[in-house]
Amino acid sequence: MSTIKQILTDENISFEEVMVVPFSDELPSIKRLAEINVFYGSTTLILNAYKRFGFTKGIFYDQESFSVKMYLQKWKDKMLNSDAKLMTFNEIKDLKYGLDSTWFIRPIEDDKSFSGKIFSFQEVIEFEKQLKHSNNPYLTEETLVAISSPKRIEKEWRLFIVKKKIISACRYTLNGELSVDDEDLPSEMLAFAQSCCEVFTPAPVFVMDVALFENEYRIVECNCFNDSGFYKHDVKRILLEVNEYLKSL
Repeated sequence: MSTIKQILTDENISFEEVMVVPFSDELPSIKRLAEINVFYGSTTLILNAYKRFGFTKGIFYDQESFSVKMYLQKWKDKMLNSDAKLMTFNEIKDLKYGLDSTWFIRPIEDDKSFSGKIFSFQEVIEFEKQLKHSNNPYLTEETLVAISSPKRIEKEWRLFIVKKKIISACRYTLNGELSVDDEDLPSEMLAFAQSCCEVFTPAPVFVMDVALFENEYRIVECNCFNDSGFYKHDVKRILLEVNEYLKSL
């Protein structure tokens, strides 16, 4: 965050820091609301800003667009988990799978209600039972999730995109381990991401995560710019491109 503040200060772009209460449903107090306000920070902050202001010039999020359902509809087999089924935990537990079989399950929306991970089917059943007695309003046994076969990913990259243009890219995993590299950027990967942007983008400004799987490039997911972390990205270029886009509106 200090890097962002320094860049904004150097470029004479005003900003205001706010205190976010974790898991609160209320937007924190904001002293100065301008015509365009770009919120950046935790998922709690962004979802509360979206709830209050909706999809605006500075909140690059829409619940329907940033969803696995939309990605599968638009990008089809370009998705890493194109075999995903959208079901509730209550429905999944009734499937006839072996207890030792493994499945990747994740939220269908970019709300971080839980972290997508690999479950054994036995763990799915136990998790569903826990949800029945949970007071978590964001995750219940009736929450719609995506279930798919696990994939062994060779590499993953994060790309920041503004108006269908890739502004900055960086690899962040290698064989399942965190491995940050801003030089390992295959032209084929960038061309794949660009072709996907020509088909669909969930927002004018967004983040796309791309994986190398069985020698093919696939989209892992998209993320809201407003709460996405930077690895070894060109943060200054990203912020200036976003600012220029907003000034053009």
